[in-house]
Amino acid sequence: MGTLVKYGLTGVMNTLVDYGVFALLHALLGVNYLIAQTASFACGTINSYVVNRSWTFGRRGRAQKAEMLKFLAVNGLMFGLSTSILVLCEEWLGWNALIGKAISIIAATGIGFILNRLWVFRESGPADEATKVASLVESEPGKS
Repeated sequence: MGTLVKYGLTGVMNTLVDYGVFALLHALLGVNYLIAQTASFACGTINSYVVNRSWTFGRRGRAQKAEMLKFLAVNGLMFGLSTSILVLCEEWLGWNALIGKAISIIAATGIGFILNRLWVFRESGPADEATKVASLVESEPGKS
């Protein structure tokens, strides 16, 4: 199964988590839409990292600090974008917050994929592999 398809399926799951938590908090419990946005986006982000890292992009082993920081940076950017769209729809256009939330998810999905694929979970290229091999050869005992 291709990376884009896996990302799409993971995105559906993340969307269900994000939108479900938002609807529960805002529509059912009456929590302010910006607080609900923050909580629901955080839940979707955690789900996204775990599933995208292991399944979509096939990363194994312990997560690297740099990878996690990049992922948080991308999701921080997507949070800003989606929250801006949500505020635009709710405050400026007077639309229902659930509609604004749906639009904000759609808008952030494509940009998030590109940034995650090309920056966060990027495959190491030939130059990276050559550097790893060279450092292993240099560190072998008995070699000068």
